[in-house]
Amino acid sequence: MLKKIFRYTWPPLVIAIIIFYLCCLIPSNDIPEVGFEFFMPTDKIVHFLMYFGLAVVASFNYIYDKRGKIIILRLIVFAVFVPIIYGGLIEIIQEKYYPERSGDWYDFWADMLGALASLPFSFWFRRFLLNRELREQEA
Repeated sequence: MLKKIFRYTWPPLVIAIIIFYLCCLIPSNDIPEVGFEFFMPTDKIVHFLMYFGLAVVASFNYIYDKRGKIIILRLIVFAVFVPIIYGGLIEIIQEKYYPERSGDWYDFWADMLGALASLPFSFWFRRFLLNRELREQEA
């Protein structure tokens, strides 16, 4: 049982540790500046991409291990809601325990949108695996 849980969780856990490092342990003056402007602050795009990546890794890992035969609610809880809660906790930790950093509601919104944006890709990947298995059975 423990081996099975580890199989699901180690890739997202590695990503989560990297996110914690980037969000909490690097002083804000050590974060490199981007030389060009977007329609929104660059750090919000980075937050979106970090949590999109975390949610995609978590969902793809689960879907691949189950060969597409998944419980959708479990996918949504562990690949979307857990990263959203994690993002909120990091913002609280930054505000309370890291004086060089600050918690930001907009960062949290970017985290949330990144995790939610992973769902269409997850469902596409699931359909891809199921179709591939169906083609293999027909051959």
